[in-house]
Amino acid sequence: MKRLNDRAGNLYRKISRLLGVPEISRQRIVRFLDKAAGTIEPLRNDFPPASLAVVVPCYGHASFLPTALESIASQTRLPDEVIAVDDHSPDGSMSVLEEQFSRLREQEKIHCTLFSNDRNRGQAFSLNRAIAAAESELIMVLNDDDYLMHDAVATMLELFERYSDTVMVGGTSIHFRTNEDLGVHSRRCQSMGYAAPVVLTVRRPPDVVNYRHYNDLNMTHSGCCFLKSAWEKVGGYYPDKRKRLVPFSDRDFQLRVNAIFPVAISSAVPFSFWRSGSSVDQGKDS
Repeated sequence: MKRLNDRAGNLYRKISRLLGVPEISRQRIVRFLDKAAGTIEPLRNDFPPASLAVVVPCYGHASFLPTALESIASQTRLPDEVIAVDDHSPDGSMSVLEEQFSRLREQEKIHCTLFSNDRNRGQAFSLNRAIAAAESELIMVLNDDDYLMHDAVATMLELFERYSDTVMVGGTSIHFRTNEDLGVHSRRCQSMGYAAPVVLTVRRPPDVVNYRHYNDLNMTHSGCCFLKSAWEKVGGYYPDKRKRLVPFSDRDFQLRVNAIFPVAISSAVPFSFWRSGSSVDQGKDS
């Protein structure tokens, strides 16, 4: 969803709602569930996940990468891994990533991995490549132009401990356009005037067949966190748009996870800042 023009996407959704056209097809969900039948099993055990990798799919946002990666280095609890994939960017993103990763590696607790695609493959391919390489139990996504709350990693580990049957946690975000906008807000999700601890709403698989609009499962991609085993069970992100429940790779993935497993949402507490007006064209994927 992030890669589409914001204004065009909003216009499409408004027209669909006016015409009464559902954005999410019940038939596609049912077909996915039919194919998944027999492969569903509980993924959680008595021990909460203890390791987390942040994955960063990159394309055409070289100027935003230092700020995005700064949000990783500033975590109150550092991630165990950071894995970035440059999707054959035309703007020198790989050079910026190499420079920024050399600084991240100075923090010895973070294992850093950097990949470069041989050609433009699309965001879904890049995400799958990064996640496949991760050794951590939990995966957190950070789009290359967004910014994580500084306690996002610590908060996610705590939430997965408290919500012991969920396999994915996501939430809202604060929109911003410039780096100066970040200074207006606190950069910790648990110190923004919200009640502690963070309270989540659990969505269970039977809920999914009743979804009709993309935001019926409203999770910002950056800051979304899930078990790697859940990613494996649903077949990862789908590079082929024809196979998706909805056109957008991030929401399609989230819907397929929720169709099989419980997920949890924070509708009030943001886990990230979402940069608006920064979308770039990427032919392979949205």
